[in-house]
Amino acid sequence: MKYVYGPVPSRRLGSSLGIDPIPLKTCNYQCVYCQLGKTTCFTNMRKNYAPKFEILREIEIALKISENIVDYITFVGSGEPTLYKDLKDLIIKLKELSNKPVCIITNGGLLNNNQVQEALMLADVVLPSLDGGDKETFLKINRPHPAIKFDEVIQGFIDFKKFFNGKFWIEIMLVKGINDSKDQLLKIKNIIDKIEPDRIDINVPIRPPAEKWVKIPDEKIISVLDEILGDYNNINFPEIGNFAYYSSNFEKEFLSLIQRHPMRQEQIIETFTSEGLDGDAILSKLQTLAHQQKIERIDYLNSTYWELKR
Repeated sequence: MKYVYGPVPSRRLGSSLGIDPIPLKTCNYQCVYCQLGKTTCFTNMRKNYAPKFEILREIEIALKISENIVDYITFVGSGEPTLYKDLKDLIIKLKELSNKPVCIITNGGLLNNNQVQEALMLADVVLPSLDGGDKETFLKINRPHPAIKFDEVIQGFIDFKKFFNGKFWIEIMLVKGINDSKDQLLKIKNIIDKIEPDRIDINVPIRPPAEKWVKIPDEKIISVLDEILGDYNNINFPEIGNFAYYSSNFEKEFLSLIQRHPMRQEQIIETFTSEGLDGDAILSKLQTLAHQQKIERIDYLNSTYWELKR
């Protein structure tokens, strides 16, 4: 499938069926830590990047196969999902087809947009990012489209949360030397107190980032987080479980999966061994794809990852 994938194991959402209506690396941010590499289509334009009827058709097929084994249906993936103009229509249709909770994972850059707010009000969980406590840090770590202003983004968070009846969770991605100081965390906490989210998730770049200089903060950050934030969720661990796919074509299914994010080598083997391939056969296929310049191996944090050739 082109626009729907999974179920996939999620560190926050259990088993998640992903909906991906935006082309690869089409985004209004250029985050230094992005696991998908550098943004190639840098835009703040909302439009239907894929035919709505095709996305809905794939959703119906995927739900017939997987609805009973997923915990959430999640909009996320190759780009910023709120850039899809008819996102509201997709959510409405999902609510007609399934009673599974719908989650939107977003950078939050368009939460001050009235049409985006209207669409996301229909979701069960909205999970935006807040990585900087001031304009300078926001620009340094998220590198947003020029049309996106820090103060307007924060006000969008505050205004949306006031009227949203679902769960509003904020994720903070910590990058060493940028937003992991006590001063920065105090600034973020000051903003969080104004937003009043239902949950705070702390993350670090556990997968290969867009910029090679990006590093995980030192472990001493934990005591600072405890002091400043108090109640938060630490999700800094690899997801556990196999990824689902829809055919026995290894190359097609594997390339579709790593379009969403790099995969650890052991997880690739665990996922595709069920197709009758053993570990050696899978490693051989990976080497062939690498030789064809379709994927590349990245050694990161004592693990081997495979990702699309950048």
